Amino acid sequence: MDNNSTYEQEIDLKDLMFAVLHRWRPVLLVAVLLAILFGGAKAALTYRTLNDPEKVAEAEKTYRDDLELYEKNKETAERELENLKTDIENQQEYMEKSIWINMSPYDVCEAKIDMYIATDYTIMPGMIYQNPDYTNTILDVYRAMLTSSAVMEDVAAALKSEPRYLQELVTVDAGSNHILSISAKHTTKEAADKLLDALLDHMQSMQEQVTASVGAHTISTVNRSVSTYVDLTLADTHKTEADRLTALNTSLEEKQKELDDMEEPKNYSSSRKLAVKSGIKFFILGGLVGGFMAVFFVCAVFIVGDTVYSAKELKKRFGVTILGALPIKKGKAQCKVDAWLNRMEGRAVSGNEAVEFSLIAANIRNYTDNMSTILVTGSADAAVVKQASDKLIAELPEMKVLAGGNMLEDVDTLKRLPECDGVVLIEQCRDSKYSVVGLEMERITDLQKRVVGCVVFE
Repeated sequence: MDNNSTYEQEIDLKDLMFAVLHRWRPVLLVAVLLAILFGGAKAALTYRTLNDPEKVAEAEKTYRDDLELYEKNKETAERELENLKTDIENQQEYMEKSIWINMSPYDVCEAKIDMYIATDYTIMPGMIYQNPDYTNTILDVYRAMLTSSAVMEDVAAALKSEPRYLQELVTVDAGSNHILSISAKHTTKEAADKLLDALLDHMQSMQEQVTASVGAHTISTVNRSVSTYVDLTLADTHKTEADRLTALNTSLEEKQKELDDMEEPKNYSSSRKLAVKSGIKFFILGGLVGGFMAVFFVCAVFIVGDTVYSAKELKKRFGVTILGALPIKKGKAQCKVDAWLNRMEGRAVSGNEAVEFSLIAANIRNYTDNMSTILVTGSADAAVVKQASDKLIAELPEMKVLAGGNMLEDVDTLKRLPECDGVVLIEQCRDSKYSVVGLEMERITDLQKRVVGCVVFE
């Protein structure tokens, strides 16, 4: 079989991945060592820095200032939060109980009365100085008294309501033409008329007081009516109050989130705890850096290395026939992780060695044609080559099997090469080298001998 001297190496990503996985022990060791180195150094440096007297004093002052600011901000936020809750409760109560807000803008009932206020004021002809006219003053007094809190409380008690809800329903206008207009709105005409009567009852009791304090006057009714009308401004009022409640709820949510997001400053005087935290961060960082460095080194060795990695790569590189692949026997049981990786990669796993060598012997018979003498040689470990030679001698009694060592190092083996008809190479992964295998095949082909195939110990 001709040596493939024009082989161009191609990187198999699957082989590269398994090459890294098979080196999990050194990768893990380097990662742990660098993690301990980084983490320990950072923790020690942080602890020493934090225990510096000046640093400790500075940290304590910063902590106190931050804590004071935090408590002030928290207190302010909590106070604003309570105020918002109170405003929302008041707004909800107002929208539920207000007669004006719950009134339909398309069916506003109104009871209205216009009263003429007359005094004994007369104009004195020919006189430069006239007596003062107290009529407008009397009108203003009535307007002020009818809309006062005292009157509203009395009327609200009589109608079993609240003064603040009645104030929205009552309107008192004092015109310049001596007309006092009183308007009372409600959900029904009867309720509006009843509210107007309650106001008029108080006005009658006020007349004596106004007469005594301002001047004598008479009151006469000009017009009284009860009607309904449409007030579109009331619809705007409904929307304004609903929007205000929505805005308050939104502000409450924002303020609550702001309060929840506040973080109490940490006391940096706890140097041990901070040093441990800092050490853990750099422990993780060191582990990542160490793992990356180890993986990079393994990948670099795999790419530029000369060691035989697998039977598949050996066949691809030299075009040699693989007669069989056997696991390398080790003194101790194989780790479960390594065994699992070997199965995943498709490498040879432990089995019946006698059966394996019988299959190898059968392959040799198939590929030797009329050969009578074969030489067993290779660059694998001497004990491995001897083991394979002994097994093949026993399995091939009809052939003359010459047991040899490494032909590049063993003179006796090199002398036997011309005596044989074909050569069986014994190579060992992670021990044999591609360059050595190439030289072996070159020596064989130079003497016009044929390479029967290769037995690979993986």
